[in-house]
Amino acid sequence: MNSEYIIDKNQIRLINEMYGGYLRSDAEIETALYLGKGKSVYRKIACLWKAILVGHSFTDGNKRTALIVALALLEKSGIRLGDKSKENMVSEVTKIAKENITDVSRIERLVRYAATGN
Repeated sequence: MNSEYIIDKNQIRLINEMYGGYLRSDAEIETALYLGKGKSVYRKIACLWKAILVGHSFTDGNKRTALIVALALLEKSGIRLGDKSKENMVSEVTKIAKENITDVSRIERLVRYAATGN
């Protein structure tokens, strides 16, 4: 487990199973966890969102899984989101999936803005 992440691949897989999906391949998730090592929580989320939303790591529930993983990481990092910020996070998950955004820096900016308004 990458303890720096506060969440590991198996926990992400279990979150997804709540939505009826299963892991297609763990390579994208493992890569995302590796690339986020030593980075801000927003960068960690961006790496995971790219893996989950663009890489379609799961057979079903990718958007729901991405959202719950992000909320969990933010909460465990001491960042509390209000209702508006949570709505913004939902919008960004949908946007990234729909537009197939692959630029991790852009995803990071979208996550940060959704969570903080900055």
